[in-house]
Amino acid sequence: MGSGSYEKVLKKLEELESTSLPESIELYVRLARLQMEARPHIKLKETRPSQQDIDERVGLGIIALKFDELQPDWAMAGKLFKQALAIIGEYSPSIDAGSDFPLRQAVESWYNKQSFPHDGLDEEIVNAAIHSAVKPFLARRAQELLPMIRQERWRRGCCPVCGGTPNFSYLDAESGARWLCCPRCDAEWLFQRLECPFCGNIKQNELSYFKDESGLYRVYTCEGCKGYLKAIDLRKGGRDVAIPLEWIKTLDLDRQACERGYQSGEIDK
Repeated sequence: MGSGSYEKVLKKLEELESTSLPESIELYVRLARLQMEARPHIKLKETRPSQQDIDERVGLGIIALKFDELQPDWAMAGKLFKQALAIIGEYSPSIDAGSDFPLRQAVESWYNKQSFPHDGLDEEIVNAAIHSAVKPFLARRAQELLPMIRQERWRRGCCPVCGGTPNFSYLDAESGARWLCCPRCDAEWLFQRLECPFCGNIKQNELSYFKDESGLYRVYTCEGCKGYLKAIDLRKGGRDVAIPLEWIKTLDLDRQACERGYQSGEIDK
């Protein structure tokens, strides 16, 4: 997870903040700042699964971290949730950051990818605020658990730690192997080059990609599910990057993919 180290992400955030940003990018940068500033203050309870638990779960295709093992500081998570809503509210004035909300129930449903009542709030906004509230805790858990997961035993399209759907990927500088990136906990895991992570399609004539003008970025597309996944090719000189921020920096590629008839496979931003 060196490509997303705390110090590197903070440095890249400062670089982004020093430029004139469109509102759509500025919002995500501010939420990323909120998440990163919380990380040094995270204290986790000793509830992580054992190596035997992880080996058994991964062997069965089950994610390493159950929701009950996350155990965030709910008071801190609640504060982050309201701060995130306040930030989002500057761009969507109808959001009330002071309203009561069943956060624990909502977070559990979000984590398990189940629906939950939003009390009239926009679902996308609620998910963004939940993400900001929980990610600092999930990222710390991922730092603990990812080294305990044998990569060769997990070649699935969801995160081996928390089950998140990838929103970005990269080709490593040494071999060009493809790594998928989890937006929920910043975990990275190996995945096949010729397979759609969203629907499992392996028909080569239905899998393709297009590049940006620099050739540094790619957008992998699947004709089976019409999904797409952005990537950075680190063999092209993109070594000094903070992977967790690359999704934000490449939002124009999302526009291009949508204009070509594809949709994001990532559903839990």
